[in-house]
Amino acid sequence: MDTASEAREICLADPNGSSSLDEGIRGLQTKAHRLPIEPESWVRVGQGWVRKARLTADPGFYVNVDACVNAALALSPGNRSALQLRSLALMNDHRFSAARDVANAVLRDEPTDAVSLGVMSDALLELGHFDEAAATTQRMIDAQPNMASYSRAAYVRWLEGDTRTAKIFMRLALNGRDMQDREPTAWTFVQAANIYWNEGDYSGADAVLAEALKWVPDYVPALTARGRIALGAGRPKEAVDYLQQAFKTSHSVEAAWLLGDAQQMLGNASAADSAYDEAIAEGRKADRLTLALFYATKNRNADEALRLIEEERSGRSGIYVYDTYAWTLYRAGRLDDARRASDEAMQLGTPDARLLYHAGAIRLAQGDTTGRELIQRALRLNPRFDYTGAEEAGRLVGHAAE
Repeated sequence: MDTASEAREICLADPNGSSSLDEGIRGLQTKAHRLPIEPESWVRVGQGWVRKARLTADPGFYVNVDACVNAALALSPGNRSALQLRSLALMNDHRFSAARDVANAVLRDEPTDAVSLGVMSDALLELGHFDEAAATTQRMIDAQPNMASYSRAAYVRWLEGDTRTAKIFMRLALNGRDMQDREPTAWTFVQAANIYWNEGDYSGADAVLAEALKWVPDYVPALTARGRIALGAGRPKEAVDYLQQAFKTSHSVEAAWLLGDAQQMLGNASAADSAYDEAIAEGRKADRLTLALFYATKNRNADEALRLIEEERSGRSGIYVYDTYAWTLYRAGRLDDARRASDEAMQLGTPDARLLYHAGAIRLAQGDTTGRELIQRALRLNPRFDYTGAEEAGRLVGHAAE
């Protein structure tokens, strides 16, 4: 079987579901099968697979997306719609430099292509080029002021510590709600909730997440976030319910980690260990960054944590990569290196209690008393930012986390 035939076969694989989305994919596949020489028919099937991947939080469907791209490009090399899909698949695969290059190739021919501007902005953030990412986001707003562009602008402003403007952009984003394509709205509600979570407004964040679940019931990002909030609010049984549901669908490291914390809070040591083991297994498969942070947070497997984050740093950067690197170095006792990485993580003034705590603890370990104020700021901002970290932070400054 030749490569083009293999691509068509994977693109036309049955979605194995009975939802309206699955039926929609089958309809698109039928049209592609009837009109195999039209590249756009293969692109439309790929777009259906993207929607399925996002709704189910299952990145495995991007294999089907990439196969549809290959089928389209075999007919029309350089096809813009196919290249847009290729860049999305590369982002999912954490191949950020390659995604940037594909998006840039599209933008050379069409500078206002909104999809490629969005991919470019996201890729630049992952690569640690914040100023370029912010400028690209502005280009995206200029080209197409909608939910996708405004939500990116909100995140950029939040990263810079401008929470007020971030909320304004989020409201503008949510003005673009589309009943025909519900997942982007659910995702935007989750992003809005994260702003409230990072302010320690647990009830506000939870209310926003409830709205997300009205748009997409059983939406994994919303379930995971609600589990984190329930855990922070001291409701571990509720957290377990949300997180078990989220992990059953997504097998994400984050959901398993939080589930372990919730079980630990309930005193179920065996169940907690089992969830943590799941987090490790899943992280080794596909999420080195989160697994490295998990290890550093729990102060375990220091050698593996450093190896994982070093591997991750070979292909991406940004404040959260620097923060994880700083924390793994701190646990390994390499305080000077940890401080340098922490300074990079703090460069934008991002209002994230985890970043503040890590920076403060590293400074205190160096004998820098300004670390104490950073830790206190973390606890004022979001007193239960992390089950393990908040307890450690409270001990370092001489009181329990609120």
